Amino acid sequence: MIETALVELIDRATAECAEQQRADLHGRLRQIRTRVLDPTRLVLVVGESKQGKSTLVNAIVNAPVCASGDDVTTVVPTLVRYADEPTALLIEHEPAHGPTALERLPVPIEQVREQLDRALAHGRPVTRGEIGIPRVVLQNGLALMDTPGVGSVSSSLTATTLGVVAEADALLMVSDATQELTTNELAFLKQATALCPNVALVLPKIDRTPHWRKVLEVNRKHLDNAGISAKIFPVSSSIRMHAMEAKNTNLNVESGFPPLLEFLKTEMAGKHENLTRRLVAHNVSEALTQINDALRAELAAQNPRTAAETLVELETAQRRAEDLRRVSSRWQKTLNDGISELFADIEFDFRERGWAVMHQVSEIFETADPLEVWDEFRGWLAARLTDAIVESFEWLELRQARLAEQIAGQMLAEHGGSLPALDRVRPPDPLDDVPEPRLPPGSEYKRFDQALTGLRGSYGGVLMFGLITTMANLPLINVVSISAGVLLGTKSLKEEKDVRLRRRQAEAKSAVQRYIEQVIFHVNRDAKNAIRDVHRALYTHYSRITEDAQMEISRAIQEIKRSAERSAVDRDQRAREIRQKLEELAVLRRRATMLTQNRITAA
Repeated sequence: MIETALVELIDRATAECAEQQRADLHGRLRQIRTRVLDPTRLVLVVGESKQGKSTLVNAIVNAPVCASGDDVTTVVPTLVRYADEPTALLIEHEPAHGPTALERLPVPIEQVREQLDRALAHGRPVTRGEIGIPRVVLQNGLALMDTPGVGSVSSSLTATTLGVVAEADALLMVSDATQELTTNELAFLKQATALCPNVALVLPKIDRTPHWRKVLEVNRKHLDNAGISAKIFPVSSSIRMHAMEAKNTNLNVESGFPPLLEFLKTEMAGKHENLTRRLVAHNVSEALTQINDALRAELAAQNPRTAAETLVELETAQRRAEDLRRVSSRWQKTLNDGISELFADIEFDFRERGWAVMHQVSEIFETADPLEVWDEFRGWLAARLTDAIVESFEWLELRQARLAEQIAGQMLAEHGGSLPALDRVRPPDPLDDVPEPRLPPGSEYKRFDQALTGLRGSYGGVLMFGLITTMANLPLINVVSISAGVLLGTKSLKEEKDVRLRRRQAEAKSAVQRYIEQVIFHVNRDAKNAIRDVHRALYTHYSRITEDAQMEISRAIQEIKRSAERSAVDRDQRAREIRQKLEELAVLRRRATMLTQNRITAA
C-alpha cells in the first residue's frame, strides 16, 4: 500500500534526523507520519483575526458550528468533521500524565462557546474543540479546522496556529476582499507553506466591496512574486447563508461557493493521495536537505589544512564576531534613540492637536452662548478629538514602520535585515473614560434675577432725574424721571447680560480646556504603552537575529578549533562516514522526489 511506503520513507528520514540530533526535524516528521496514517482529509482555515474564517467554515458546512462576530475571537483550534448525529468535544491536555495525555470532554453542541470560555476562565488546559455534524460535504472524510488569528493579534495565537499546520493536508488562507494581502499575511504564508505546501487563498466579503476583482488580481501578483502557488476563490459567506436558507441556486452561484466546494471535493478530498504524496515529499526533502547541508559543511571542514590556513579562518571568524558586536551596539543605539524620539514626538504631536482643537473652541465661544449651543458643541468636540486621536496614531504607525526599516538598514547583509511583523497600532477610545465637560452651575440668567437687575438700575435713574426735575417745580415721580429710570434699567440689564455671557464663555472655555487636558493625558498614556510594545517587538526580533548570528559564528569558531585539534586519521575516518551518509541521503531524497511523480521505489 502507498501508506506503508510513505510511512517507511518518513521513518527512514526520521531516523536520520535523530542520528544527526535534529530534534526539531524529528518532531516535524513525526507529525507528518501521524497525518499520513489518519484517513481524515484535514484542511486548516487560517488567516488574521476578523477576516471571516469562522463564518467561512459555517458557510461551507451550512451550519453555525463556529462562533463568529465582531466581538468574538477564536482562541483554540476547532475541528469540524462528519458525524451521524451532532456532537461536540473539548480536548484537554494533561501535562502531568505525559505529552500525549488527552481528555475528551463531551459538551452540548449549542453550548460549545460558553463551555470553552468557562474552561479557559478557570485555567483548564483546553487545546482544541471538535464538532461532528451530518453534512454531505464532510462525508467523504473531509474535515475543516478553524484556527486562531495570526499576525497582529497575539504571537501566542500565531504559534498555536503554526503548531497545527504540520498536521494538515492542505490550507485555506483567508484574507477578505476589502484590501490586498498585507506584508504580515505574505510572511505567514511563506512560513506555512514551508510546513504544508498545499494551499489555496479565499477572499470572503466580496459583497462588501465593488473593487474585489482588482484586489484579486493584485493578490495573484503578490503570490507570484512570493513564489507561492495557490488558487484564489472570491466568495461571500453572507450570500451563501442566505442562498442556503432560501434554497436559491442562482444566489448560491453568486456567492462564489460552488467552485470552492468543488475544489475541496476534487482537489482536497478527491485527490487526497496526491496531496499526501506532495506533503510527505516536501517535508522529507526539506529535512534531508538541511541534514545534507550540515554534513557537507562538516565534510568541507574535514579537509587537511595547514596551520596558516586554520589561523586565517580563525581570524576571519573572529573579525566577523567583532563586526557583529559593532552591528549589535549600533542597532541597539538606533532603537533606543528612535524610541526616545517617539516618546517625545507622540506626546508633543497629540498635545499640539489638542491645542488646535482648543483654539477652535476659543473662537467658537468668542461669539456663541454656551447655553444655546452646548449639546451640539459636545458632539462636535468629541468628533474633533476622535479625529485627532486617529491621525496621531496613524502617524505613530508610520513612524514605527520607518524605525523598523532604519534598524534593518543597520544590520549587515549576512546577518539578515528582515523586517519584523509588527502589530497594527490601534487608536484608543479614551472619551468614555473621561467625564464630559459640563457648564458650571448657576450659568442660567433667570427672569427673577433679570427683574432685580432692571429695578436696581431704574431706581438710580428715577431718583437722580427726579431730584433734578424738582428744581423745575415738578414732582419727584414724573414722566422724565420714569423715562430715565426705564432707560438706565434697560442699560443695566444689557450690561449684566453681557457680563454673564462673557463669564459663561470663560467658564465653558476653562471646562473644555480641563477636559482636553485629561484626554491628552489618557491618549499619551496609551501611546506610550503602544510605543513600549513596539520597543519590545523590535528588540526581540533583532535580538533573535543577532543571537542566531552569534551562535553561527560561535559554532564556526568551535568547529575550526575542533578541526585543528582533530588528527588526520580521525578526519579521514569521519570524511568516509560523511560521504557514505551523503550517498544514503541522496537515495532517500530521490525517493522523496519520486513521490510527486506518483511512484516510489522500494527500500
